[in-house]
Amino acid sequence: MPDHRKAIITNFATWTALSALRSGSRVKSRDLIYPLLREAGFERLLEASPGSITSAFFADWHVTTVAQFRDARPELCVGWAAKLINVYLKTAVYVGGLGPPELIARLHPPIDGGLWRGLETPLKSRPAIRERTHCVQRISQIVDYGTYSTIVGGCRDLASELGCHLIEVEQFWAGAAAPSA
Repeated sequence: MPDHRKAIITNFATWTALSALRSGSRVKSRDLIYPLLREAGFERLLEASPGSITSAFFADWHVTTVAQFRDARPELCVGWAAKLINVYLKTAVYVGGLGPPELIARLHPPIDGGLWRGLETPLKSRPAIRERTHCVQRISQIVDYGTYSTIVGGCRDLASELGCHLIEVEQFWAGAAAPSA
């Protein structure tokens, strides 16, 4: 892949991650967020050799990076820190095609009100999964990684039932269909 293509994709991923905070995060300044994203170590994932990103490696990297963001910006709860990471990776890996092939299977969907609204229909007949995905109702209520893991675990169960990657639960995101204020 040409270096300019990678630069365009990662710059866009950085911008999309920042833009995802505009809907309700207490931290919205690019001067505060861009340094976090630059120091996140995304290159450990995006430049890894094929076959090297195991589920355990990704899980450890994700929880460590969420904690790193929280330590640097305590006003970011776990939910917002995870959303930053997940939007960046969705853009860079799923949309942009960066990283080893197995990385797509590891990605988490960005958790937010649009996803929760969109999951209502497919989860009507799956109350046990809904109980996990909707254990809280707002990103700001995801204050610990255990709660975050419960939500992602419910999304993972739905993805398994549907035969798709975890990130592809994002197909139900209803944010674009939300009424404007």
